[in-house]
Amino acid sequence: MSFGAWRKFLELDHGEHPVRAVLRATVTFGVGYLFAAGWEWQRRNRDCLAFALSELGARREVLTEAQRASKSVAWSYNLSTGRMTWEEEGFDVFGRSLFDASTPETSLELVYDDDRNRVSQLYQDALQKDAPFEIEFRCLWPNGEMHWLEARGRPSATRPHTWIGLTSNVDSRKRSEQALIRSEKLAAIGRLSSTIAHELNNPLAALTNLIYLALSDPALSEESREYLAVAHTQIRRLSTVARHLPTQRAFAQGGPTDLHEIAKEAVDLFAARCASKGCQIRTVQKSPARTSAPKEDVTQILINLLNNSCDAVTEGMGEIVVEVSSQEDVACIRILDNGPGIPAEVLRHLFEPFFTTKTDIGTGVGLWMARELATRCGGRLILGDYAAPFATAFHLELPLA
Repeated sequence: MSFGAWRKFLELDHGEHPVRAVLRATVTFGVGYLFAAGWEWQRRNRDCLAFALSELGARREVLTEAQRASKSVAWSYNLSTGRMTWEEEGFDVFGRSLFDASTPETSLELVYDDDRNRVSQLYQDALQKDAPFEIEFRCLWPNGEMHWLEARGRPSATRPHTWIGLTSNVDSRKRSEQALIRSEKLAAIGRLSSTIAHELNNPLAALTNLIYLALSDPALSEESREYLAVAHTQIRRLSTVARHLPTQRAFAQGGPTDLHEIAKEAVDLFAARCASKGCQIRTVQKSPARTSAPKEDVTQILINLLNNSCDAVTEGMGEIVVEVSSQEDVACIRILDNGPGIPAEVLRHLFEPFFTTKTDIGTGVGLWMARELATRCGGRLILGDYAAPFATAFHLELPLA
């Protein structure tokens, strides 16, 4: 039977032929089965996709919480497109949104200026060597806070031409490290103090005896006697300092002392040194002030501060002023000089032990010891405000007598 005859047979309106009925049922069942199978396949695919998306969302939520808890942010960098992608906004790490940090160049702008070249060089070296990297650097937040961050990166094992990494806030670790370093420095100062005290006391005692013998000479001129008397006073003061270093004793209450007299005595010790540099040094009493702090401690604080001022001022142009006043419930001394001032990068370390910018003559303990003494006296030593022509001002507050 030809195809046309077969088609005509199937389309007959008279009583349906059995074969035709079978064929109709077969076609109907086949179409229905295919439709049902297709619908079931789509349903299963939709369920699998929904489950996969749910799992992906859950994992992403866990990743997000983990990043926030650890103050970290994950990133990836596509070498082909040059695009950098951050997995979180980054407020806990960088203090700002990372929406605009879409390239290595814009991301590098988040690094503190002083660390930027170092980070850039390490990053370029890692890319060239196709090797993992790890680096610590600082980030200045928009609110002015400085934070320590650590970045780690490596080539992706599953995505070609892609780097992945993690940048974390490590402030707490840096604080712990700095506290440990400070503890070790203080321990070293304690050992050094004991050694100095032991080594100085014997020769100082010998010098005191020699001056006593020299003063007993009736042929000694009056001028020589005055010089020896000054030397004797300073040796006694040095002996007191050696026996009672700030790390070796508790605070001892002093008697009422005129702060201006202490300031004048300290200034007199530096008069000759300043004159040799062609510099001026003077005291100014704005108002009477008496303190209960021990005279030896206050003198030592002023000597440490004036020593720094003398080193800082320019020869032939230097000016140092020591102002004495009383304000409310404290006695105050301000030491001002017209040196170059203190650079911003030094300010954070100014009162740390063993930190110095005077590599040839500095020990790094002068300002630290001055602040420790001020604290033991019940006062404080801080950087204060100043006006031209001065560039540095230290403000010492002590309890009133």
